[in-house]
Amino acid sequence: MMKSYKFRLEPNKEQRVTLKATLDTCRHLYNNALASRKLQAELYRLPMTRQWITVENQIKALSGQKETNEYLPMVHSQVLQDVLRRVNKSFKNFFRHLKNHEKPGYPRFKSYTRYNSFTYPQTGFKLIGKKLKLSKIGKVNIKRHRNLIGKIKTCTIKRDIDACFSVETEDSLPEKTVIKSAVGINPLVALSNGEQKNPPKFLLQSEHKLAKEQRKLSRKQKGSHNRDKQRVIVAKVHRRIRQQRMDFHHKLSRELVAQYDFIAFEDLKIKNMLRNHHLAKSISDVSWNMLQSFTAYKAEWTGKVVTFVNPKNTSQECSSCGKIVKKILNIKIHNCPYCGLILDRHVNAAINILHRGMIKVGLGYTDLMPVRGLAQDTPMTQEAHEFSRG
Repeated sequence: MMKSYKFRLEPNKEQRVTLKATLDTCRHLYNNALASRKLQAELYRLPMTRQWITVENQIKALSGQKETNEYLPMVHSQVLQDVLRRVNKSFKNFFRHLKNHEKPGYPRFKSYTRYNSFTYPQTGFKLIGKKLKLSKIGKVNIKRHRNLIGKIKTCTIKRDIDACFSVETEDSLPEKTVIKSAVGINPLVALSNGEQKNPPKFLLQSEHKLAKEQRKLSRKQKGSHNRDKQRVIVAKVHRRIRQQRMDFHHKLSRELVAQYDFIAFEDLKIKNMLRNHHLAKSISDVSWNMLQSFTAYKAEWTGKVVTFVNPKNTSQECSSCGKIVKKILNIKIHNCPYCGLILDRHVNAAINILHRGMIKVGLGYTDLMPVRGLAQDTPMTQEAHEFSRG
Protein backbone atom coordinates (compact mmCIF):
# COMPACT_ATOMS: atom_id res chain seq x y z
CA MET A 1 0.00 0.00 0.00
CA MET A 2 1.25 3.49 -0.86
CA LYS A 3 0.98 6.45 1.51
CA SER A 4 1.97 10.07 0.98
CA TYR A 5 3.77 12.29 3.50
CA LYS A 6 4.28 16.03 3.12
CA PHE A 7 6.92 18.10 4.93
CA ARG A 8 7.99 21.73 4.78
CA LEU A 9 11.49 22.50 3.47
CA GLU A 10 13.63 25.37 4.77
CA PRO A 11 16.30 25.97 2.10
CA ASN A 12 18.88 28.73 2.40
CA LYS A 13 19.22 31.44 -0.27
CA GLU A 14 21.72 29.48 -2.34
CA GLN A 15 19.57 26.35 -2.25
CA ARG A 16 16.48 28.34 -3.26
CA VAL A 17 18.32 29.53 -6.36
CA THR A 18 19.40 25.96 -7.16
CA LEU A 19 15.88 24.60 -6.64
CA LYS A 20 14.45 27.26 -8.95
CA ALA A 21 17.11 26.54 -11.58
CA THR A 22 16.34 22.80 -11.37
CA LEU A 23 12.65 23.49 -11.84
CA ASP A 24 13.34 25.74 -14.84
CA THR A 25 15.61 23.13 -16.44
CA CYS A 26 12.93 20.46 -15.99
CA ARG A 27 10.30 22.75 -17.50
CA HIS A 28 12.44 23.49 -20.58
CA LEU A 29 13.14 19.77 -21.04
CA TYR A 30 9.41 19.03 -20.75
CA ASN A 31 8.52 21.63 -23.38
CA ASN A 32 11.25 20.45 -25.77
CA ALA A 33 10.18 16.82 -25.44
CA LEU A 34 6.55 17.81 -25.93
CA ALA A 35 7.47 19.85 -29.02
CA SER A 36 9.14 16.79 -30.59
CA ARG A 37 6.07 14.67 -29.94
CA LYS A 38 3.67 17.32 -31.27
CA LEU A 39 5.74 17.96 -34.41
CA GLN A 40 5.78 14.26 -35.18
CA ALA A 41 2.02 13.97 -34.69
CA GLU A 42 1.33 16.97 -36.94
CA LEU A 43 3.67 15.74 -39.70
CA TYR A 44 2.50 12.15 -39.88
CA ARG A 45 -1.05 12.09 -38.51
CA LEU A 46 -0.79 8.30 -38.70
CA PRO A 47 -1.28 5.45 -36.22
CA MET A 48 1.77 4.89 -34.05
CA THR A 49 4.54 2.94 -35.79
CA ARG A 50 8.06 1.87 -34.87
CA GLN A 51 9.37 5.14 -36.32
CA TRP A 52 7.47 7.21 -33.75
CA ILE A 53 9.41 8.80 -30.91
CA THR A 54 8.90 6.92 -27.66
CA VAL A 55 9.77 7.79 -24.09
CA GLU A 56 12.58 5.23 -24.30
CA ASN A 57 14.03 7.05 -27.33
CA GLN A 58 13.92 10.37 -25.53
CA ILE A 59 15.56 8.96 -22.40
CA LYS A 60 18.39 7.45 -24.48
CA ALA A 61 18.93 10.81 -26.18
CA LEU A 62 19.50 12.56 -22.84
CA SER A 63 23.19 11.67 -22.67
CA GLY A 64 23.83 13.37 -26.01
CA GLN A 65 21.80 16.43 -25.04
CA LYS A 66 23.89 16.87 -21.89
CA GLU A 67 26.95 17.51 -24.06
CA THR A 68 25.29 20.46 -25.79
CA ASN A 69 23.11 21.79 -22.97
CA GLU A 70 25.07 23.13 -20.01
CA TYR A 71 22.07 23.02 -17.66
CA LEU A 72 21.06 19.36 -17.99
CA PRO A 73 24.17 17.96 -16.21
CA MET A 74 23.26 20.11 -13.19
CA VAL A 75 20.11 18.01 -12.61
CA HIS A 76 20.04 14.41 -11.37
CA SER A 77 19.58 11.95 -14.25
CA GLN A 78 16.50 10.24 -12.79
CA VAL A 79 14.80 13.59 -12.28
CA LEU A 80 15.30 14.29 -16.00
CA GLN A 81 13.96 10.86 -16.90
CA ASP A 82 10.86 11.48 -14.79
CA VAL A 83 10.22 14.69 -16.76
CA LEU A 84 10.14 12.68 -20.00
CA ARG A 85 7.80 10.15 -18.42
CA ARG A 86 5.45 13.01 -17.53
CA VAL A 87 5.33 13.99 -21.21
CA ASN A 88 4.60 10.39 -22.15
CA LYS A 89 1.86 10.19 -19.52
CA SER A 90 0.18 13.34 -20.84
CA PHE A 91 -0.02 11.80 -24.33
CA LYS A 92 -1.30 8.50 -22.98
CA ASN A 93 -4.03 10.32 -21.08
CA PHE A 94 -4.92 12.31 -24.20
CA PHE A 95 -5.35 9.21 -26.36
CA ARG A 96 -7.19 7.37 -23.59
CA HIS A 97 -9.77 10.16 -23.41
CA LEU A 98 -10.11 10.11 -27.20
CA LYS A 99 -10.70 6.37 -27.11
CA ASN A 100 -13.48 6.92 -24.57
CA HIS A 101 -15.10 9.45 -26.96
CA GLU A 102 -14.37 12.36 -24.66
CA LYS A 103 -13.03 15.79 -25.67
CA PRO A 104 -9.62 16.12 -24.01
CA GLY A 105 -7.36 19.11 -24.37
CA TYR A 106 -4.21 18.48 -26.37
CA PRO A 107 -1.06 18.29 -24.17
CA ARG A 108 0.10 21.85 -23.56
CA PHE A 109 3.44 23.53 -23.09
CA LYS A 110 4.18 24.55 -19.51
CA SER A 111 4.75 28.17 -18.63
CA TYR A 112 6.66 29.25 -15.52
CA THR A 113 3.48 29.22 -13.45
CA ARG A 114 2.25 25.84 -14.71
CA TYR A 115 5.26 23.64 -13.96
CA ASN A 116 5.54 23.40 -10.20
CA SER A 117 7.41 20.25 -9.17
CA PHE A 118 10.15 17.75 -9.96
CA THR A 119 10.53 14.17 -8.73
CA TYR A 120 13.31 11.82 -7.67
CA PRO A 121 11.59 8.54 -8.66
CA GLN A 122 14.02 6.04 -7.11
CA THR A 123 17.36 7.41 -5.95
CA GLY A 124 19.14 10.71 -5.48
CA PHE A 125 17.58 11.63 -2.14
CA LYS A 126 18.07 10.60 1.49
CA LEU A 127 16.60 11.67 4.82
CA ILE A 128 19.34 12.32 7.39
CA GLY A 129 17.87 13.45 10.69
CA LYS A 130 16.35 16.89 10.14
CA LYS A 131 17.89 17.28 6.70
CA LEU A 132 16.93 16.04 3.25
CA LYS A 133 19.92 15.29 1.05
CA LEU A 134 19.10 15.96 -2.60
CA SER A 135 21.53 15.02 -5.36
CA LYS A 136 22.94 18.09 -7.19
CA ILE A 137 21.32 20.39 -4.60
CA GLY A 138 22.72 19.50 -1.18
CA LYS A 139 21.38 19.00 2.34
CA VAL A 140 18.19 21.00 2.87
CA ASN A 141 16.62 21.57 6.29
CA ILE A 142 13.24 19.85 6.61
CA LYS A 143 10.49 20.06 9.24
CA ARG A 144 9.90 16.41 10.11
CA HIS A 145 6.82 16.67 12.30
CA ARG A 146 6.25 12.89 12.16
CA ASN A 147 8.10 9.72 11.26
CA LEU A 148 7.76 7.98 7.92
CA ILE A 149 6.69 4.36 8.31
CA GLY A 150 7.64 2.12 5.42
CA LYS A 151 10.00 2.19 2.44
CA ILE A 152 10.32 5.56 0.68
CA LYS A 153 9.77 5.11 -3.06
CA THR A 154 9.73 8.66 -4.46
CA CYS A 155 10.46 12.23 -3.38
CA THR A 156 8.73 15.19 -5.06
CA ILE A 157 9.88 18.77 -4.50
CA LYS A 158 7.23 21.44 -5.09
CA ARG A 159 7.60 25.10 -5.98
CA ASP A 160 6.02 26.18 -2.69
CA ILE A 161 8.98 24.50 -0.90
CA ASP A 162 7.27 21.28 0.16
CA ALA A 163 8.71 17.78 -0.03
CA CYS A 164 6.24 14.96 -0.73
CA PHE A 165 7.26 11.33 -0.17
CA SER A 166 5.47 8.27 -1.52
CA VAL A 167 5.98 5.48 1.00
CA GLU A 168 5.26 1.78 0.51
CA THR A 169 3.93 0.23 3.70
CA GLU A 170 3.37 -3.36 4.70
CA ASP A 171 0.21 -2.72 6.69
CA SER A 172 -2.07 -5.73 6.40
CA LEU A 173 -5.79 -5.08 6.09
CA PRO A 174 -8.39 -7.23 7.83
CA GLU A 175 -9.42 -10.19 5.69
CA LYS A 176 -13.08 -9.33 6.26
CA THR A 177 -14.66 -6.08 7.33
CA VAL A 178 -17.30 -6.44 10.03
CA ILE A 179 -19.99 -3.82 9.49
CA LYS A 180 -21.05 -2.46 12.88
CA SER A 181 -22.06 1.04 11.84
CA ALA A 182 -22.81 2.83 8.58
CA VAL A 183 -23.33 6.29 7.21
CA GLY A 184 -24.86 7.79 4.08
CA ILE A 185 -23.55 11.18 2.96
CA ASN A 186 -25.30 13.56 0.58
CA PRO A 187 -22.67 15.01 0.44
CA LEU A 188 -21.97 17.44 3.34
CA VAL A 189 -23.12 17.17 6.32
CA ALA A 190 -26.21 17.10 8.56
CA LEU A 191 -26.53 14.18 10.98
CA SER A 192 -29.77 12.34 11.56
CA ASN A 193 -29.49 13.08 15.29
CA GLY A 194 -29.66 16.79 14.48
CA GLU A 195 -25.93 17.57 14.65
CA GLN A 196 -24.66 19.88 11.90
CA LYS A 197 -21.18 19.95 10.34
CA ASN A 198 -21.32 22.97 8.09
CA PRO A 199 -18.07 23.30 6.12
CA PRO A 200 -16.38 26.70 6.53
CA LYS A 201 -16.46 28.77 3.35
CA PHE A 202 -12.72 29.37 3.17
CA LEU A 203 -12.75 31.03 -0.25
CA LEU A 204 -15.59 33.37 0.67
CA GLN A 205 -13.87 34.27 3.95
CA SER A 206 -10.68 35.28 2.11
CA GLU A 207 -12.39 36.72 -0.96
CA HIS A 208 -11.86 40.36 0.02
CA LYS A 209 -8.12 39.90 0.68
CA LEU A 210 -7.70 37.83 -2.48
CA ALA A 211 -9.46 40.44 -4.63
CA LYS A 212 -7.33 43.20 -3.11
CA GLU A 213 -4.06 41.40 -3.87
CA GLN A 214 -5.21 40.44 -7.37
CA ARG A 215 -6.05 44.08 -8.14
CA LYS A 216 -2.52 45.03 -7.09
CA LEU A 217 -1.14 42.31 -9.38
CA SER A 218 -3.16 43.56 -12.37
CA ARG A 219 -1.63 47.03 -11.97
CA LYS A 220 1.97 45.80 -12.05
CA GLN A 221 3.86 45.92 -15.32
CA LYS A 222 4.23 42.51 -16.94
CA GLY A 223 7.77 41.15 -16.72
CA SER A 224 8.73 43.46 -13.86
CA HIS A 225 10.29 42.35 -10.58
CA ASN A 226 7.42 43.97 -8.64
CA ARG A 227 4.90 41.87 -10.57
CA ASP A 228 6.81 38.70 -9.70
CA LYS A 229 6.77 39.64 -6.00
CA GLN A 230 3.05 40.40 -6.09
CA ARG A 231 2.35 37.12 -7.89
CA VAL A 232 3.98 35.29 -4.98
CA ILE A 233 1.73 37.16 -2.53
CA VAL A 234 -1.40 36.13 -4.48
CA ALA A 235 -0.14 32.54 -4.60
CA LYS A 236 0.30 32.54 -0.82
CA VAL A 237 -3.34 33.62 -0.33
CA HIS A 238 -4.49 30.79 -2.58
CA ARG A 239 -2.19 28.37 -0.74
CA ARG A 240 -3.66 29.32 2.63
CA ILE A 241 -7.20 28.77 1.34
CA ARG A 242 -6.18 25.40 -0.09
CA GLN A 243 -4.49 24.30 3.12
CA GLN A 244 -7.47 25.36 5.27
CA ARG A 245 -9.80 23.36 3.04
CA MET A 246 -7.53 20.31 3.10
CA ASP A 247 -7.18 20.48 6.88
CA PHE A 248 -10.96 20.52 7.34
CA HIS A 249 -11.52 17.57 5.00
CA HIS A 250 -8.67 15.55 6.52
CA LYS A 251 -10.17 15.97 9.99
CA LEU A 252 -13.73 15.23 8.85
CA SER A 253 -12.74 12.18 6.79
CA ARG A 254 -10.64 10.86 9.70
CA GLU A 255 -13.64 11.25 12.00
CA LEU A 256 -15.95 9.43 9.57
CA VAL A 257 -13.58 6.51 9.04
CA ALA A 258 -12.94 6.18 12.78
CA GLN A 259 -16.66 6.12 13.58
CA TYR A 260 -18.14 4.06 10.73
CA ASP A 261 -17.37 0.74 9.05
CA PHE A 262 -19.45 1.51 5.95
CA ILE A 263 -19.76 4.90 4.23
CA ALA A 264 -21.93 5.71 1.21
CA PHE A 265 -21.60 8.85 -0.92
CA GLU A 266 -23.71 10.21 -3.74
CA ASP A 267 -21.84 9.83 -7.03
CA LEU A 268 -22.29 13.47 -8.00
CA LYS A 269 -21.15 14.85 -11.35
CA ILE A 270 -19.42 17.94 -10.01
CA LYS A 271 -18.48 19.28 -13.46
CA ASN A 272 -22.13 19.34 -14.46
CA MET A 273 -23.11 21.05 -11.21
CA LEU A 274 -20.51 23.77 -11.79
CA ARG A 275 -22.43 24.86 -14.88
CA ASN A 276 -24.89 26.53 -12.52
CA HIS A 277 -23.09 29.86 -12.21
CA HIS A 278 -25.12 30.83 -9.15
CA LEU A 279 -23.69 27.88 -7.21
CA ALA A 280 -20.33 27.23 -8.88
CA LYS A 281 -18.21 29.23 -6.43
CA SER A 282 -19.89 27.70 -3.37
CA ILE A 283 -19.60 24.18 -4.76
CA SER A 284 -15.91 24.67 -5.55
CA ASP A 285 -15.29 26.14 -2.10
CA VAL A 286 -16.86 23.13 -0.36
CA SER A 287 -14.84 20.69 -2.53
CA TRP A 288 -16.92 17.53 -2.15
CA ASN A 289 -14.50 15.53 -4.31
CA MET A 290 -11.74 16.20 -1.80
CA LEU A 291 -13.80 14.82 1.08
CA GLN A 292 -14.73 11.74 -0.94
CA SER A 293 -11.13 11.12 -1.99
CA PHE A 294 -9.71 11.55 1.52
CA THR A 295 -12.39 9.33 3.04
CA ALA A 296 -11.88 6.61 0.41
CA TYR A 297 -8.13 6.21 0.90
CA LYS A 298 -8.35 6.42 4.70
CA ALA A 299 -11.02 3.72 4.60
CA GLU A 300 -8.76 1.55 2.45
CA TRP A 301 -5.97 1.86 5.03
CA THR A 302 -8.23 0.63 7.82
CA GLY A 303 -10.25 -2.01 5.96
CA LYS A 304 -13.48 0.01 5.96
CA VAL A 305 -15.92 0.13 3.03
CA VAL A 306 -16.72 3.21 0.91
CA THR A 307 -19.15 3.12 -2.01
CA PHE A 308 -20.82 5.61 -4.35
CA VAL A 309 -24.46 5.47 -5.39
CA ASN A 310 -26.73 6.99 -8.03
CA PRO A 311 -27.96 10.35 -6.66
CA LYS A 312 -31.22 10.32 -8.64
CA ASN A 313 -34.24 11.14 -6.44
CA THR A 314 -32.42 10.63 -3.12
CA SER A 315 -34.29 13.66 -1.74
CA GLN A 316 -37.60 12.92 -3.47
CA GLU A 317 -37.90 9.22 -2.60
CA CYS A 318 -39.49 8.34 0.74
CA SER A 319 -37.03 6.34 2.83
CA SER A 320 -39.91 4.47 4.48
CA CYS A 321 -42.26 3.41 1.66
CA GLY A 322 -40.20 4.15 -1.46
CA LYS A 323 -42.78 6.46 -3.05
CA ILE A 324 -41.66 9.60 -4.90
CA VAL A 325 -42.68 12.75 -3.05
CA LYS A 326 -41.87 15.79 -5.19
CA LYS A 327 -40.61 18.84 -3.34
CA ILE A 328 -38.94 22.07 -4.45
CA LEU A 329 -35.58 23.19 -3.09
CA ASN A 330 -36.87 25.52 -0.38
CA ILE A 331 -38.95 22.78 1.28
CA LYS A 332 -36.81 21.41 4.12
CA ILE A 333 -39.18 18.76 5.49
CA HIS A 334 -40.03 15.45 3.85
CA ASN A 335 -43.74 14.82 4.53
CA CYS A 336 -44.92 11.60 2.87
CA PRO A 337 -48.67 11.55 2.08
CA TYR A 338 -48.52 7.78 1.48
CA CYS A 339 -47.07 6.45 4.74
CA GLY A 340 -47.08 9.54 6.96
CA LEU A 341 -43.29 9.72 7.46
CA ILE A 342 -42.10 13.19 8.49
CA LEU A 343 -38.33 13.81 8.38
CA ASP A 344 -35.80 16.49 7.60
CA ARG A 345 -35.30 16.19 3.83
CA HIS A 346 -31.54 15.81 4.26
CA VAL A 347 -31.94 12.96 6.75
CA ASN A 348 -34.43 11.28 4.41
CA ALA A 349 -31.94 11.58 1.53
CA ALA A 350 -29.09 10.23 3.64
CA ILE A 351 -31.08 7.14 4.62
CA ASN A 352 -31.78 6.51 0.93
CA ILE A 353 -28.07 6.86 0.13
CA LEU A 354 -27.18 4.40 2.88
CA HIS A 355 -29.87 1.97 1.68
CA ARG A 356 -28.63 2.08 -1.92
CA GLY A 357 -25.03 1.69 -0.80
CA MET A 358 -25.76 -1.41 1.27
CA ILE A 359 -27.68 -2.97 -1.61
CA LYS A 360 -24.88 -2.14 -4.07
CA VAL A 361 -22.21 -3.99 -2.08
CA GLY A 362 -24.51 -6.86 -1.14
CA LEU A 363 -24.74 -6.16 2.59
CA GLY A 364 -27.81 -6.60 4.76
CA TYR A 365 -29.55 -3.28 5.34
CA THR A 366 -32.40 -3.88 7.77
CA ASP A 367 -30.16 -4.52 10.78
CA LEU A 368 -28.39 -1.23 10.15
CA MET A 369 -31.47 0.88 9.41
CA PRO A 370 -31.21 3.98 11.62
CA VAL A 371 -33.84 4.33 14.30
CA ARG A 372 -35.05 7.87 14.77
CA GLY A 373 -33.96 9.30 18.07
CA LEU A 374 -30.86 7.08 18.34
CA ALA A 375 -27.35 8.32 17.69
CA GLN A 376 -25.89 5.15 16.15
CA ASP A 377 -25.76 4.77 12.34
CA THR A 378 -26.13 8.45 11.66
CA PRO A 379 -26.72 9.17 7.97
CA MET A 380 -25.44 12.55 6.88
CA THR A 381 -26.67 14.92 4.21
CA GLN A 382 -26.41 18.38 2.78
CA GLU A 383 -27.45 19.44 -0.70
CA ALA A 384 -25.72 21.79 -3.11
CA HIS A 385 -28.30 24.56 -2.95
CA GLU A 386 -27.74 24.95 0.79
CA PHE A 387 -24.35 26.54 0.20
CA SER A 388 -25.83 29.44 -1.76
CA ARG A 389 -27.48 30.81 1.36
CA GLY A 390 -24.53 32.31 3.23
